[in-house]
Amino acid sequence: MRLLVFLMCLLAVGLWARPINDGNKLFKNGDYAGALEKYMKAREAEPGNPLLFYNIGTCQYKLGNYEEAKKELESAVRMPDKKMAAKAAYNLANTHFRMGEKAAEGSERIAAWRESVAYLKKAIDLDNSFENAKKNVEIVQRKLKEELDKQKQNQDQNQDQNNDQKQPPLSDKAKEVLARALQLCKDGKYAEAKEMLENLIAEDETAGQLSGHVQRIDDVIEIKAGRKPKAKIDASNTDNDLEVI
Repeated sequence: MRLLVFLMCLLAVGLWARPINDGNKLFKNGDYAGALEKYMKAREAEPGNPLLFYNIGTCQYKLGNYEEAKKELESAVRMPDKKMAAKAAYNLANTHFRMGEKAAEGSERIAAWRESVAYLKKAIDLDNSFENAKKNVEIVQRKLKEELDKQKQNQDQNQDQNNDQKQPPLSDKAKEVLARALQLCKDGKYAEAKEMLENLIAEDETAGQLSGHVQRIDDVIEIKAGRKPKAKIDASNTDNDLEVI
């Protein structure tokens, strides 16, 4: 009797695992719609399996269905396995980045890219050896700063037409970080000051007006290194998405 029960359990596991394996093969061949169908079939048998949240979310991402991808990957990030959760956070960050690219309004891009930075940092916290996440933090922060600069320029251009339009006052935290960053600049620690302000801008909505400080510090760094100020950053690394599992 025990042997029969054991064999039945093995059979049940095999029947459940097969759609996932078939889905992984289809995904590797670039058939994301076919893979998604297999994963959804597997979910009927195991609706709470965290791997399915991750794989379905990654498929939806590849298909450009970013809202659906976001919902799935938000669940996958809660996986108890830190390495797996880091991968889910990374793909969720990429999802927010793409949503920002698709956004029609600058404010929507800024919000999406702030979320992207937050999830990339979460991925690094979960897996400190995650090099692509570390690279993408720099990329998305630069994209975020460019958008904030653009928004600031637009606000300056429209200031004469709308005198009531004002920047929100800096939060107490932003004032404190700005003071520390300015002191670092006085001490010649420009790179540390720049990183401090970039992190602040990514996390604090009132700190967007400090993007000009970051640009000036960046220019000083480049000039001191004997280089011209940086051109627009290459964002090609954001294409380094993860595979299914």
